[in-house]
Amino acid sequence: MGGRGAFEKSGGTGIKDKFREYSTIGYLNHIKIIQWDIRDDHDKLPTYSNTKNTTYYYYSRQNERIEHIGYYRNHRLVKSVDFFDKKGAHTHYWNKSGMVGRKSHDKKNMFALNERDTRLFKAALKWNDERQ
Repeated sequence: MGGRGAFEKSGGTGIKDKFREYSTIGYLNHIKIIQWDIRDDHDKLPTYSNTKNTTYYYYSRQNERIEHIGYYRNHRLVKSVDFFDKKGAHTHYWNKSGMVGRKSHDKKNMFALNERDTRLFKAALKWNDERQ
């Protein structure tokens, strides 16, 4: 999740801080919690991941809490869960090209959480509450 400039021709390892777009702030049940370093709000999830099949929690520095879950398959975002408040969240599915398959909050692409989504959502709410 280093973003632009992640590859160094010199063969150096790691990503220089000035090129980082995301940083890890911790883990929740073995799932990485990352925050966007470029802006304070986290209203847009990255469409690609450097890890082939993974799930991330996305932390908002502005609101000081986890606000999204992103699911990646073959390095591309396939599903996201957006949090509204303690009472609810919804799921969006993304198309195969990795680009968003919806307009922002298009009602045709808003679905209820499945069992795993609900479990991760509740864990994130608990984590958020413990840090308030």
